[in-house]
Amino acid sequence: MSYCSLYPLMKKKGINLSAQDFQEKVNVIFHDCEAEVYDEMHADMNDSLQEQIDLLVEDLLGHCDVSKKQLRVLDVGCGTGMSSNFLMNSRLKPFIAHITLLDTSSRMLEVADRKAQLWNKEYSLFCGRMSQLSGKYDLVLVCSVLHHIPDLKQFLEEVRIITNPKGIFIHLQDPNVDSLNNENYKNRVKSYRSKDETKPLGRKIKNLLPKRYRSYINRLLGRKNYIDLINDKLIKDKVISSRLTADEIWSITDIHVGSLQDGTMKGISIDLLKGSLGNFTLINQRSYGFYGKLKADLDPEFKKKEQDLINENKLDGRNISGLWVKYK
Repeated sequence: MSYCSLYPLMKKKGINLSAQDFQEKVNVIFHDCEAEVYDEMHADMNDSLQEQIDLLVEDLLGHCDVSKKQLRVLDVGCGTGMSSNFLMNSRLKPFIAHITLLDTSSRMLEVADRKAQLWNKEYSLFCGRMSQLSGKYDLVLVCSVLHHIPDLKQFLEEVRIITNPKGIFIHLQDPNVDSLNNENYKNRVKSYRSKDETKPLGRKIKNLLPKRYRSYINRLLGRKNYIDLINDKLIKDKVISSRLTADEIWSITDIHVGSLQDGTMKGISIDLLKGSLGNFTLINQRSYGFYGKLKADLDPEFKKKEQDLINENKLDGRNISGLWVKYK
């Protein structure tokens, strides 16, 4: 469990809640406030995640015959329904009978509901946790979720329990801890940053001010971003008594991602998944973000290099994705 990483911040802020309650409350409020801006903020994920889901679906169709199946799908931590939307754009759509959209944020589910109405598929919404569901599923989809889960072993055990025999587990958009200290990866990131730093920078006055002062001035002027709104709600609900920085909030919500709070290299390891998923077989592992960014954020030269590495199925990018099948 990773709750212990929260203790220094909780002590600094005088938080009296348990670490689990604190993390859960911040996580829900964070995603409630982020719901309406999430898709816009993460537009860079569109091409990369659609490509990854398409590749994993091709891996699946090459391994299993699903032509006679009508799959019951569970999207855990579905957020705005982005990843399910990508799944509906893939070759797997004709074989999907029903999809359950699960999230702890009711505001995220409201946005997901709007997307789901366009899929021409039966679907249901569930605000809560995977352990509260009844029944089993043929495919469990987890996108940009694993790095938010403090107790990964318990979470993966719940995935194992809720998945039918011969069921499918797909995960993507998590930091690849196995690559972040890899010399090839670090050299690629360095080469991209070296070129990126040669680009001219804007010299707007606001950019000369430290970010914390810019945020304070914006609040005084009534211009609040979603980090301000998160803090307002946390203070109103008496979760905190003084404002958190953006990095402090992310260190709570993205608990398996390295932050300025602890300076450690974190992420998700395929070996950890293998050890926790038990009777699942890894059909294929994939990676992307080979230059420390998603493809949409790269210039044409590095986009081509990124695509070449994806096509070669190199595994030392910033992000990981994987396809697993439960063999009994």
